[in-house]
Amino acid sequence: MNEMVPRKALVKYGSQGVGGVVGGVVMLALGGLNPIASLIVGGSVALIGLVLSRTKDDRTAGLVATAAGIITAATAIPFIGGLAGTLLTISGVGLLVAGGISLFKFIRGYRSRM
Repeated sequence: MNEMVPRKALVKYGSQGVGGVVGGVVMLALGGLNPIASLIVGGSVALIGLVLSRTKDDRTAGLVATAAGIITAATAIPFIGGLAGTLLTISGVGLLVAGGISLFKFIRGYRSRM
């Protein structure tokens, strides 16, 4: 018989899963922007990430958003644009996989509570 997963763990898995899947989709969408839009959107995301990283609770999310914004803006630079686009694609796929694993753990834990 399955052991019941604690509620706190379920909340963690669910929020990580949704955040990972949404973040992965956003990263893949950012990789598909044209150069001018990538500069504007990348700069905006980097600034928002810097603002978020000031508080202790949101520091990790803010630094991740800042890095995503810098990489997005870097896709407009001709010499390193290909590498930056590849990094966006790899990180987007990685976030999708990590989010999917967390959602699987959430669903499995939720079923054990029934």
